[in-house]
Amino acid sequence: MLIENSSDLIKRHQMVTLPSGALAHEAELINGQALVISRDGLAVYSRAGMVGDPLGNGLLRSVAIPADFCLTLQNGAYIQEHRAGYVGLSDGRVCLITLNDAQLFPSKQQALRNQNEIVRIALGS
Repeated sequence: MLIENSSDLIKRHQMVTLPSGALAHEAELINGQALVISRDGLAVYSRAGMVGDPLGNGLLRSVAIPADFCLTLQNGAYIQEHRAGYVGLSDGRVCLITLNDAQLFPSKQQALRNQNEIVRIALGS
């Protein structure tokens, strides 16, 4: 019997519509929380599916992406690829997910060197 193990920190991801009407990409993490990536921000929700909650009860924290680094949709999505804690985003941006944080970088090379972090958002409750 072959046992499949994966180091992916993202279980699944899908496009969602924010209460503002803007599109965002919701990534369900292995701890059950959701990292939501939009054009101009990152947000952490207590669990997937909470984005549409009109009271915002599931929102744990959010951080704005500076205007110079806002994302654009590419092929109808922000997340282009993911492996383990690496998330390749549109516009060549990269998000690195660890057990404690998610960090946004301008490029893959800068992410690998942990240089020029754009924003960081804490994961966890």
